[in-house]
Amino acid sequence: MRWQQKRNYKVPTENDNGYTTPVLFQHDGRLALLLWGADHLTAHSASDGALLWSCANFNPDSTGYWPAIASPVIYGKHAIVPVGRDDRPGQSRVYAVRLDGHGDVTETHRAWKRDDVGVFVSSPAEYKGRIYLLRHRGEVVCLDPATGRTLWAEPLPRTSANYFASPVIANGLLYAAREDGVVFVARVEDKFELLSENPMKERLVASPALGDNRLLLRGDRHLFCIDVAKR
Repeated sequence: MRWQQKRNYKVPTENDNGYTTPVLFQHDGRLALLLWGADHLTAHSASDGALLWSCANFNPDSTGYWPAIASPVIYGKHAIVPVGRDDRPGQSRVYAVRLDGHGDVTETHRAWKRDDVGVFVSSPAEYKGRIYLLRHRGEVVCLDPATGRTLWAEPLPRTSANYFASPVIANGLLYAAREDGVVFVARVEDKFELLSENPMKERLVASPALGDNRLLLRGDRHLFCIDVAKR
């Protein structure tokens, strides 16, 4: 073990459960880690774990059972942070926080906030200067990262199944895997166009992965590799 940084914050029930992935970024020319969990966003030096800055007060009403599952995404000089959960009415939020702070930046580095839209499990995706949210019932929301304004919002076909996998985007195409094993492909960017739905015939919870013109899907029983190169 190279270093350990304890994040012992007093939070409501279950909010200290964390499932997010650390995000790498540059802070004052040094590699840093962005961590989201326990109702706090913190930045740490990648070399020794030293706390660079912290941002709190994402849950002023002390709402419980908000485990951090969806990871933040970085665009430019901001972190787009999903807060709360969109499987419960009125409990989802999205914040934008500037990355260039030092010390406690709770009152100084929030760029914008949305309290009428958000996600719970699926992490946001960034593509060509836009932020894409895949909500738990299949709505895709495109946000302007500079202002938080909704550019468009469109539904995917609905069933009783939810979306737990995070979306991925390549060549202007968004891939979204529903829990019941159906993978949707939609053209995004300026507008939304649903292109196909593909039943994989087994449960899909893991997020798709892209690489070398291949789409990797991990189901309950199989690993699928799909050629997605342009023809």
